[in-house]
Amino acid sequence: MAVDERWVVFVRVADRSGTLTALSECFSTRGVSFEAFSTLDVHGGEGHMAITFRASRRLAEVLVRTLGRFTAVRGVRLERAGDPRVRATAAVEGVEVTSADGVVTLSVWSGVTLLAGSLDAVERAVDTARGAGATAVSLTVLPPLG
Repeated sequence: MAVDERWVVFVRVADRSGTLTALSECFSTRGVSFEAFSTLDVHGGEGHMAITFRASRRLAEVLVRTLGRFTAVRGVRLERAGDPRVRATAAVEGVEVTSADGVVTLSVWSGVTLLAGSLDAVERAVDTARGAGATAVSLTVLPPLG
């Protein structure tokens, strides 16, 4: 596979100081930048994070094995970003986005449209909204189904 293959790693961690720094350092020391980083849920002493990045399959698997050895890490799951089970939500302000191409418009309120669907479909909708003049965008990757 290509070196620039796009991945999302979902990490479940203990909610304690230094965890985010350790995760960042794991990627940084291997020369891998985050495309996106989302803190998903912190509850009951655990946090859930989604990190989107580009790397070869081999390097992605090395990152997963390394993350899995951290004492603060409770679980790691690697998925291709293009897998339709990898879902996302986005809030777009300034333009109205209608449901299309696998994206569902969940609500429109006070100039903000909330979208949901696969990561690829939501990113396409966001790109279209930006091209139409969206003034603010927030995108969050959700854990895959199944």
